[in-house]
Amino acid sequence: MTSEDNGDINDVFEDIFLTEERIIQEHFHHGLADGRQERSVQEAEDYGHKKGSEIGREIGFYHTIVTEIASQPETAANEKAHTLVQELLAALGKYPRENDPAVDLLHDLQRIRNTYRRLCALLKLPYKYTQTNALSF
Repeated sequence: MTSEDNGDINDVFEDIFLTEERIIQEHFHHGLADGRQERSVQEAEDYGHKKGSEIGREIGFYHTIVTEIASQPETAANEKAHTLVQELLAALGKYPRENDPAVDLLHDLQRIRNTYRRLCALLKLPYKYTQTNALSF
């Protein structure tokens, strides 16, 4: 055996050892990326729950106020107000309770907000929804 042959066998063993290290590092980085993605998914889910709760609270506010306004005799006597109340009740009733990607939730919510503002302006009511970021359960 020559020294050239010894160098080659050492290189082979070194390549085997380095291959194992390289595979371990590669899989470590894949696992790390997957873990970061999972954390990102959890953060997105938490954010979705928070925003869904905020929208639900706002829809509930509008529904409560509009239902009460609808029960007032002044509203029945005012044709424009009665029309807006019926429009709002219909929009609130059709508002999705589940997330549907085919429905533009924010667009529908903005239409409800605008109709509600028109109703309050028409009836000169001070009922304004104030958003709060503090959720408590």
